[in-house]
Amino acid sequence: MNDESIAFCGDGSDYSASLEEGLRDLGLTVLGFEKSDDLETVLDDSFAAVLIVSPHVHQARAARNAMQKVGGWASRIPLMAALRDAGLLSEIETLKYFDDFVVSPGTALEVVSRVRIMGIRRGREGNVMAFDDLVINMDAHQVVLAGKPLDLTYKEYELLKMLAATPGRAYTREELLKSIWGYDYFGGTRTVDVHIRRLRAKIETSRQYIETVHGVGYRFTGK
Repeated sequence: MNDESIAFCGDGSDYSASLEEGLRDLGLTVLGFEKSDDLETVLDDSFAAVLIVSPHVHQARAARNAMQKVGGWASRIPLMAALRDAGLLSEIETLKYFDDFVVSPGTALEVVSRVRIMGIRRGREGNVMAFDDLVINMDAHQVVLAGKPLDLTYKEYELLKMLAATPGRAYTREELLKSIWGYDYFGGTRTVDVHIRRLRAKIETSRQYIETVHGVGYRFTGK
C-alpha cells in the first residue's frame, strides 16, 4: 500500500493520534478531514481507504453518501471505523455504514491488513481491477485484454475506469458527461454514446462488459 493515501478523520484522542502516526510510519500519505462533505473534493482512485475514529451515526451516513456521490472507484473505497472503546460495538446503526472496523488497541498495521484484504476481494489488488481477461492497471493507466495492451483514448480509459469501479451500478449519461468531461463541457450526452460505442468495439471481442440501461444510461456487468 505504499504510495497510496488514506483519508483520516480523527477524534483528538491518544488512540487517534497513535493510529495516524502508525499509518504514516507504514508509508501511507494521510490526508486529514473534519467534515464528511470534504470527501467530495479530495477523493480519487489513489486512496486506499477512508478511516473515521469513533464515528457517530450522522458522520458515518454523511461519509457514505459523499463517497457514493463522487461515484466511480471512490464509491468502492473501503470505509473503515476505528473504535477507541469496545462499548461502541453496540452502535449497530452507525457500524452498518462501514465496510469493516478495528477496536482499540487495533493498530495501523491491522487497518492496512484489513484494507488490503477488502481490496483483493473486490477485484482490486494494488491499483489493478481484473474482470476475466480484461485488466485495468490504474498505476500504468493501461488496459490489457487477453494479454494484449489496448489503445484507448484518455476519455475511453476514464469511462471504462468509472464504470468498472462499480459493477452493476447504472450511470446516467449526464453523470458520465459531468464526471469525465466536466461541468463546463458544452457538448451533449451524444458524446457519451459515441465514446461508449468506440470503447465497446475495443474491449468486447469475446464477451459483453458494458450494458445499455434503456432510459437511463450504461452499466458495467462485472464478473
